[in-house]
Amino acid sequence: MAPATALGAARSSFVASAGAFLGAGRRAPRAGRSPETRHRGPVRVRAAGAFIKLIEIPAARGIAKGLMIPARKFMDGASGEENVLSSIAMRVPNEQPCVPFETAPLLPLSGYDVGEVPFVMQAVCYYEKTLDVEALGDALAQTLVAYPLLAGRLDLANPDARSKGVRLTNDGCPLRCVTSDVTFERLPDDYADASRRFLDYEPWIDIMLGGAPVFTAKVTQLRGGGSALGVCMSHAVSDGQGFIEFLVAWAERAQGRDHPMGPPVFDRALLPPPPEMDRGAMTEMLKGEGFEGVDPTLMLGRALVAGRVLVPDFLRFPPGNRLMVPVSKENLARIVRRAGDGASQNEALSAHVWLELARLLGPEGGGFLRKGTVLEHVTVVTARGGKRGLPDMYFGNASVGVCTGRLEIGDENLRTVKQVRDAIKPGLTRALMRRSKFLMLTEATFKAGLSAFDFDINRFMEGNMVWCNNLTDIYLKLYRLDFGSGAPKLALPPELNDIVQIQCSRPANGAPAGENGVEMFVNLPPKVMQKLRTPQAIARLAGDEV
Repeated sequence: MAPATALGAARSSFVASAGAFLGAGRRAPRAGRSPETRHRGPVRVRAAGAFIKLIEIPAARGIAKGLMIPARKFMDGASGEENVLSSIAMRVPNEQPCVPFETAPLLPLSGYDVGEVPFVMQAVCYYEKTLDVEALGDALAQTLVAYPLLAGRLDLANPDARSKGVRLTNDGCPLRCVTSDVTFERLPDDYADASRRFLDYEPWIDIMLGGAPVFTAKVTQLRGGGSALGVCMSHAVSDGQGFIEFLVAWAERAQGRDHPMGPPVFDRALLPPPPEMDRGAMTEMLKGEGFEGVDPTLMLGRALVAGRVLVPDFLRFPPGNRLMVPVSKENLARIVRRAGDGASQNEALSAHVWLELARLLGPEGGGFLRKGTVLEHVTVVTARGGKRGLPDMYFGNASVGVCTGRLEIGDENLRTVKQVRDAIKPGLTRALMRRSKFLMLTEATFKAGLSAFDFDINRFMEGNMVWCNNLTDIYLKLYRLDFGSGAPKLALPPELNDIVQIQCSRPANGAPAGENGVEMFVNLPPKVMQKLRTPQAIARLAGDEV
């Protein structure tokens, strides 16, 4: 979940140049595929349609237009150094292709979905055996039958929130295949600038200003054998859980099977609806729930001062500003024991991370936060599952950030993992018990046109917050993406920003993924990361005895 109510978008049309290259010797395209004719090209603004706060700021709009070309050059996988074997638009088979935009059926999005427009999710998987791109494309086309919106284009032009969604144009989603001189053994083993080459990453500016593809896939065939599969999906159509389940559905289809959990569910009417009231009453209701609006212009200023950038990732810290900390199986067990009897892994890791960051950033670690400073702890809950929750296969944004504790640095009653766990446990329980309500309140902020959250958004933008998100189970599914040549040897999951992301351990020493503890993906402000990169800080975060 990204705090995007302060972000903005306007409707435009993506117009791409024709004549995409098809590799020599390839046979005529099958049903569901055609040469990619909406590849990289100029942008034409179709309608103003500004609807969220940031894009209404003239300076931000001007910056967006000015950064369009360099953003594409930095992020676009269509590098002049690549040898392109094929570039194909995968479409829903046996359906009309390229339906006129104005007459194509509209699949509505929620306000929460629309607020996530500037964000793009990505994943990269490394396969030791070379992927069969022909079979991969056929499976993708078949999967699009259940996911037709991924072959469509965003339509956000209408000021009426109920008329924003995805036009089922069947323009297709790009699937490109390129070759590389990189060998499998020399692939980068972590997210960094180097791994972006394996993605066809649509710049957020293109997505925010218009109808770029909401899903892209790229296969890089490596020298000596092996492949890298890079996929990107707009956060406007789903959160990370829906993204991963789509990839599972694609891999299952390649094996001739359906998704074991059933078909996706798109119906936004299933979301808990905000109460019907005027904007003033809605604002007061939200304030009473702790969702108090902030000035998006000031928030933007705080974000930029903290070191966030506008490209390549919207309002995120720079690509190299990342750290991966392995937590061994033994250390993980030690952290859970420190959390006390009955503590879950999630509770223990959440408490451990808060305690170590509070020590590092406070006076004890020579940090920049004074004693007594409130350092919020935030977690993410999904409204899927359970008797009253959304269907497990709900495809949309249904995960919400919730404050689970407003704890003070230097509090003498917060000196151990157990003490911190006891302090945040009521908040964790509250988040789980009220998850549907938090999703409703989040939707209400869009209805009221507010930048309002359960946590302090300004502290979030500044990076002075411990946002701990445990995604071990869902990201483990990336290691089950077998398209016919075996499972990936390494999967780099969607990298979230401004948080400590807990994910499954990678395969190592003969042990499969998830069998050797967890990994902490840390992405915080540059001044925080500078302190975290010391051997002692890494050891403490990893749970070593120090």
